[in-house]
Amino acid sequence: MKPGNDLLPLARDLIAQGRLAQAGHCLQALLRLQPTHLEAHNLLETHRLDGNFTDAFGIESRISPDDDIFRFFANHPSCTNPIRDYLSDGWRTMVELGRLLESLDRPLGRCGSFLEFASGFGRFSRHLAKALPEGALHVSDVVPGSVDFLKQHLGVDGFYSVSDPGKLTPPRKYEVIFVLSLFSHLPESTWSTWLARLYDTLEDKGILIITTHGEKCARLMGVSFPPNGFLFIPSSESKALPGEEYGSTFTSTDYVRQAISHHLRDAAIHEFPAHFWGNQDGFAIVKGRQA
Repeated sequence: MKPGNDLLPLARDLIAQGRLAQAGHCLQALLRLQPTHLEAHNLLETHRLDGNFTDAFGIESRISPDDDIFRFFANHPSCTNPIRDYLSDGWRTMVELGRLLESLDRPLGRCGSFLEFASGFGRFSRHLAKALPEGALHVSDVVPGSVDFLKQHLGVDGFYSVSDPGKLTPPRKYEVIFVLSLFSHLPESTWSTWLARLYDTLEDKGILIITTHGEKCARLMGVSFPPNGFLFIPSSESKALPGEEYGSTFTSTDYVRQAISHHLRDAAIHEFPAHFWGNQDGFAIVKGRQA
């Protein structure tokens, strides 16, 4: 038995008795012993006990046990407080996206409809839901359970994605579509197809924002681009997608420019090198050159 496992049933009993302060102490002690114990964390957040992140950060802080991104933090050797790091990393993305949109005079607070595509279980969505006008945020992901989790806990609208971009049927068009670190994982067979399908899902003068593993990521990872500027290494972290559909993708800036030029009609492009996470390139693609 792992150290502290007896603390969880004790905390549940204390909550049932209305002894919330003592229950909070038990759960915090358990999390000090087992920093990735999501059941303890979620119980702390659900009952808003002392030390909860929901009150501290002002966001919904419960985390799904099926969240692949949380598992990445939980297994990372540099992570000493994976729950805090997971939640604060979503805030970092909020700052990065906000700066990008403000530079284009399209701030989040004025956005009427926003699709976060490949949203997962909400590492970023929980922050985004607080920054956007009420009702503006829609989410989409292919992983079973992800959209339902966000609908339940964030009160947002959303729809499930598919592995074939040709079969995607969004319920509407959007003013802004943000796709964080999906195009850094797609094979070339679907890369441009997904780009065109999401561009088509924009309103006129809407903005599609994608991130990629570009030149800086390639240098950091010690990989070299082939002549066409596209490198795909099959290796899926996702339980929903096999390795041939999801791996590590590196794209040169010229490759991205050419893909936009060849596949997207009347697109204006704004480039933000190494803008996200300090290494991923950002591309803001405006639908309609006059925009």
